[in-house]
Amino acid sequence: MTFRIFCPIGVSFWRSAWRLRLCVALFFYLQFAIVKPLRAEDHIAIKWQDYQEDDGRIRVVSKYVGVEKKINASLTLRAHGVHDAISGATPTGSSGRAGDEVPLEDLVDTRDAGVVDLDWTRGIHETSFQFAHSKESDYLSRGLAVYGTSEFDKRNTGLSYGLSFVDDRIEPAFFESAENKETYDAYVGLSRVLDPNTIVSLNFTYGWTRGFQDDPYKRIAKNIEVLPGFFLFQVAPENRPAHRDRRIWFANLKRFFPVLRGSLDFDFRYFSDTWGVDSQTFDIEWYQRIGDKLILRPSYRLYRQGAADFYFRDLNGVDIDPREPDPTFGPFFSADYRLAGLRSETYGLKLVYKIAESVDLDVAWERYKMTGREADTPEEAFPSADTLTIGGVWRF
Repeated sequence: MTFRIFCPIGVSFWRSAWRLRLCVALFFYLQFAIVKPLRAEDHIAIKWQDYQEDDGRIRVVSKYVGVEKKINASLTLRAHGVHDAISGATPTGSSGRAGDEVPLEDLVDTRDAGVVDLDWTRGIHETSFQFAHSKESDYLSRGLAVYGTSEFDKRNTGLSYGLSFVDDRIEPAFFESAENKETYDAYVGLSRVLDPNTIVSLNFTYGWTRGFQDDPYKRIAKNIEVLPGFFLFQVAPENRPAHRDRRIWFANLKRFFPVLRGSLDFDFRYFSDTWGVDSQTFDIEWYQRIGDKLILRPSYRLYRQGAADFYFRDLNGVDIDPREPDPTFGPFFSADYRLAGLRSETYGLKLVYKIAESVDLDVAWERYKMTGREADTPEEAFPSADTLTIGGVWRF
C-alpha cells in the first residue's frame, strides 16, 4: 500500500478546511479498508512532499513522520503526524460576469493532523483501535475507528471489517456560529491467496454523512432580471443536501513474477452516492527490483466522474433563486467544478534505494492532469500539478 501525505486531488479541489476533511476521510479509509501487512515491523518513517499546481495556483508543502513499535507479542502502537503549509489560488466555483471566466481566491493556511492506532493480535484475529485529529484555522475534525482482520484456511483467506466515525466542526471567520457534520462508514472485505505469487481482495464500504455539507467558500452566479431587460449580476453561496449516502466497491490484485523479479499491483474502485455522483478509478503500479538495493515503481491512475444532480455552471436559464436556499428541501445547486463531470490522469515514478540493511531512501515524482467532461465548464477550472516526494524509513 502506498501512503500519501496529503490528497493531491483534494488539494486542488478544496479550500483548505474542506480539503482537509477529504484527506482525513481517505486516510481513515486507507487505514482500515485495505488489508494490512501480516507482520508488524518497528520503524520510523519521514517524508517531505511538495505539491504545486500549474499557473501559480495551489501549493502544499507537507512534512510527515510515522512511527510503529511492537510493544509485546500482542500489542503494536502506530502513530502518524503531518504538517501542511498551504498557499495559492483556487476557483471560487462561480463564473464571472462574462459567463466564461474562472474567478480565483487566494488562501494561506496550515494544517496539523495526527492518527494513532493500537493493534491487538490474538492468534488469527487482529483488532485495531484508531483516533484521528486534524486542525486548521477554520476546521476541526476528530475521528474514531475500530477495524479488524481474521485469517482462515491456513492464513490463505482473510476477512476484514471495520466501523468509523468522524465529527467535523466548520467555523470560518464570517460564520455567526459553527456548523457540524457527522460521517459514518462501515466496511467489510475478503482477501484470498490464490497461489504463492497471487493475492486478490474485494472490499465494500457503505457510508453516510449528515449535517452541513456546503463548501462555505464556493459561490454560484446568476443574472437576475430586476426590470424588463435589465439584469443584476448576483453571486450567492451554494446549497448542497444535508444528507449523503455513498457506496464504494474496491478490488485489488497483487501478482509477483519471479522471472522478471517484479510485481504488479492493480486496483479498481467504483463509487456512487445519493447526490448522483458516480466514479471509477483504475490504478496500476509495477514494482521492479534492480539488483539487491534498488526498486523502481512506475504507476498510472485513471479517474472518471459523472456530475452531481445539482451541478450547474451558473443559474442563468434555470428557474432557481439562489437568494432563498433551503438546506433540507432544496432546491440544491453548486458551481463547484469538483462536482462536475471530469476525468483525471496521474503518471508517476518512484525509486527506493536500500543504503543499509535497516535504512531505505525513496524519491517519487507524479504528474497530475484533470480535464472536464462538461462542455459548459471552462478547462481553466481544472488543475494540473506536479508532486515531488522525498523520504526514508529506518527499521529497528
